[in-house]
Amino acid sequence: MSTPEHTMPLPPDALPSDGRVSLAVPSDRAEALRPQVAALVSRSTDGLIGVRELLDSTEPLAALGVSSLSLLRLVDAVEETYGVFVDLGDRTFHTEDLRGLTERLIRLGAEATP
Repeated sequence: MSTPEHTMPLPPDALPSDGRVSLAVPSDRAEALRPQVAALVSRSTDGLIGVRELLDSTEPLAALGVSSLSLLRLVDAVEETYGVFVDLGDRTFHTEDLRGLTERLIRLGAEATP
């Protein structure tokens, strides 16, 4: 089986000793980015969901009242702000809480801004 041209295998020293790839996100990066993502979510809902409510909640964004239109606005804001591509076809995007969304954005390459 050949490796697709667009993927590069990880060097052996980049893998843990058991060979598994970790998708864990460093907590300091997540904690720095989470308030910024909460502000984007709040703006996407025209302030109907406050930043504090988002930061305190573990509920999925949809359960907090983020509508499909708000999700579209959020994706536009995220892509513009962080320069990452969010796949709306991924159904887990619609069921994530703020922490999950933040970790997803970090894995996509988003960095907290000053």
